[in-house]
Amino acid sequence: MKKNLILILAALALLVLYPNVAQALGAVVSAAVVWLSSQPILIAFGLGLLALPHVRRTTKTPTPADH
Repeated sequence: MKKNLILILAALALLVLYPNVAQALGAVVSAAVVWLSSQPILIAFGLGLLALPHVRRTTKTPTPADH
């Protein structure tokens, strides 16, 4: 928890000290998000990867003998 806070504070300090870098990084991330949103096959692939752990999870179905 403390390590995460230090990383967040360091990132904020860098953004304050170098606003041009923050603006350039924001432009790159924005362009990447716009491009990715126009690629439905990549979105479907990503959603499929996210669903895999849920599909693999099996639950034991109770039988009358279990009661």
